Amino acid sequence: MSNQLATARDEINAIDQQLVQLLERRFKAVVKVNAYKRSHQLPVLDSKRESQVLARVAESVGDQQLTSYLQAIFTEIMHQSRKYQEQQRKEEEK
Repeated sequence: MSNQLATARDEINAIDQQLVQLLERRFKAVVKVNAYKRSHQLPVLDSKRESQVLARVAESVGDQQLTSYLQAIFTEIMHQSRKYQEQQRKEEEK
């Protein structure tokens, strides 16, 4: 493997580790949001909020060629967040 490839992969690995830490922080915040939603009898899905997140992502992207890809990633993050919230609710109902 070339040194250039190894260096690029090392950079990706370091970024991935940061992403994992940030996503863990995000899911901890999701727990708080879910608690609020439960106490106010609100549904897990908030389509308006998700649209706002995707719009904010589009505004934040420096390289506009990446916008649709980053929005797709955030769409999946929000999908997994909803699944996590739904699982929490099921566990609490037991």
